[in-house]
Amino acid sequence: MTAFYWTIFLLAALCRKTGGQFLDLKNITARDAFLSGTLPDGFLWGTATAAFQIEGGWDSGEKGPSIWDWYSHLPQNVPWGDVATDSYHKYKEDVQMHVNTSLNSYRFSISWPRLFPDGTNTTINQYGVDYYNNLINELQNNGIEPLVTLYHWDLPQKLKERYGGWVNDTLVEMFENYARFCFTTFGDRVKYWTTFNEPWSFVAALGDFNNDPDYTMKYKMAHNVIRAHARAWHTYDDDFRSAQNGSVGIVISSIWGEPADLHNPADRQAATNYMEFFFGWFANPIIGNGDYPDVMKRMVRESRLKQNQTVSPLPEFTEEEKMYNKGTTDFLGINTYTARIISATNETQTCHPDNHNFASACGFMPDLMGVKETVGPGWFYMGSNIFWFAPWNIRGILHFVRERYRYTKPFYLSEVGIGETYKYHSPPNLNDTWRMCFYMTYANEALKAVKLDGVDLRGFYAWTLMDNVEWGSGPDLAFGLYHTNFTHPSRKRTPKRSQGLYGSIARENGFPDNAIHVRMTREWWQWCHMDEAYAPTRHGYVEPTNKPAPCPSVSTAPAAQSLMFTGILGILVVLVAFCSP
Repeated sequence: MTAFYWTIFLLAALCRKTGGQFLDLKNITARDAFLSGTLPDGFLWGTATAAFQIEGGWDSGEKGPSIWDWYSHLPQNVPWGDVATDSYHKYKEDVQMHVNTSLNSYRFSISWPRLFPDGTNTTINQYGVDYYNNLINELQNNGIEPLVTLYHWDLPQKLKERYGGWVNDTLVEMFENYARFCFTTFGDRVKYWTTFNEPWSFVAALGDFNNDPDYTMKYKMAHNVIRAHARAWHTYDDDFRSAQNGSVGIVISSIWGEPADLHNPADRQAATNYMEFFFGWFANPIIGNGDYPDVMKRMVRESRLKQNQTVSPLPEFTEEEKMYNKGTTDFLGINTYTARIISATNETQTCHPDNHNFASACGFMPDLMGVKETVGPGWFYMGSNIFWFAPWNIRGILHFVRERYRYTKPFYLSEVGIGETYKYHSPPNLNDTWRMCFYMTYANEALKAVKLDGVDLRGFYAWTLMDNVEWGSGPDLAFGLYHTNFTHPSRKRTPKRSQGLYGSIARENGFPDNAIHVRMTREWWQWCHMDEAYAPTRHGYVEPTNKPAPCPSVSTAPAAQSLMFTGILGILVVLVAFCSP
C-alpha cells in the first residue's frame, strides 16, 4: 500500500472510538476489512504442539506414566497417546516439516514424567534428556527458535497418586525442581520458556481428573499453579537469567467476552466480570496486582454464603505472596480461538447461556453471577460448537489485556487454530480451504493488532503442525497443517493445502502487497467470512455451492495487486467505518 493509503488507514484508526478496555469492533465494515502489510522484523511464525498429543512412546525409554496415560488406558477409552503421531521417533521429520513450511519457531512441551518418571528429581531419565537435547539441537541446526512449555497438562501419575495432584502444596516445590532441571539442562539453547499452558483449562475443565462438584479443590489447584509459576520465574530470574539471557512467560487461554452493547455500562461490566473469571483468575496475580480479581473474590464469597458456606473456597494470598507473584512474566502467551457475546442479567442469577446451540463456558464458572453468554447473530461454528468464527477476538483480547492490566510487555499468540470433525479411518480431504480461510483472516487480525492498535505482538503459532491426539477426542478432531495417517503404524504425514498458504504468510512475514498469497486472500476474502466456507468442518456437510473458482496455487500465483482501496470511494469507506459511533 502506498504511503498515501497508509496515512488514510492510520488516521482512520486514530479516530476509531473505543469503550476504554473494549475495542469498538461492532462495525462490520471496519471489523472485517482486509489490511495489507508486514509484521515487525524478527516476528516468530510457528506451530504449537503438546507432548502427550504427539510424542507417543508412552512407556519407551523408561518414561513414567502421566495422568493422561492413566486416563487413556481406562477400559472405556482408546489409548491413542501410546503412539500418537510417533514424534518420539520422528522428531527430525517434525523439524523438517517446519523447514518446509518456512517457519522460524516451534512451540513444543516437555513431558515431566519423561524426564522424572516418578515426578521427583531423585530419578532422572537420561533417555528423556537425550530426546529433548536431540530435538532442540535439530531445531537449532535448522535455524528454528524453540519456545518450550514446561507443563502442558501431563502431570506425572505418581504425583497424582502420592499427593492428589495440584491440590497439594507439595507440588509447588516439585515443579520448581523440575523447572530448575530444565533451565540447567536445556537453557543454553532455549531462550523462550513458558511455565504452564492454559491453566484455566486443566484446572477448571479437567481438575486432574478429581471429583470436585463444589469447585473447592479447583480453587486450591489454581492457587498452587500460580505459586508454582511464580517460583519457577524467580528461580530463572535469580539463578539463570544473567548467564542464559532468556525469558520466562506463561500461556493463558480465554474465550473473548465481548459486551452485547458497548455503550451499556451493565453489559461492559458483565463482560469484564466474565473475563476476570476466565482470564483474570490467573492473569491478575501475575500481570496485575498479585492477587485474585476483586470481583472474583466478592462473587465467590457471596455465592457461597447463599449456600450457607461461611468460608470462601477461594484461597488468600498473603501480602508477601502478592508481591512475589506480581510481575512474574517476561512475556504473555495467549491462546485464543473464538468469542462470545456477554450481556448483563440480575446478579442473583449464575452465569448461563441463552440457548443450547453452543458450548458454554458458564458451567465451569459456578460462582460467576449476573452474566448471560451467547454467540452473535449470523455467527457460525467451526468443527465443534465450542469454536465460532470470530477472528476479531484477537484484537479484542489483546487490547483488553493491555488496557485492563496496563500491560506493557510482549505478547505471543501461542495457539490459534481450526479443527474439523473427521473419522481418522476416512480418506483425508487435503484441500482444506476452510483452514486456509481461517489463517488468512486470523493472521490478518494479528497484523491489525500491531499496525492499527499498536500492540507489541511478537509471534503467531498455529495449532497445530499435524493432526494429533486431541485429548479425549482422540484423532477425530483434526487441527493439523499436515494430515496424519492414524491407520498406519508409520503415522505418515502429508501436507494439506493450508500448509502452503500458512507457509507463504510466514515466509513473507504477513501480507505484503507483492506477496503471492495476497491475491488469493483478496479473492477469497468475502467468501472466507461466510458460513459455507466452514461447512466442511462439521458432520454431514454439503459441498458449498458458491465456492470461488480455484485460485492459482500459492507457489505459482502471479503477484497480487498493490492497492487495497482505490479512489475517493475507498477513502470514504475506511473513514466511515472507523469513525462511526
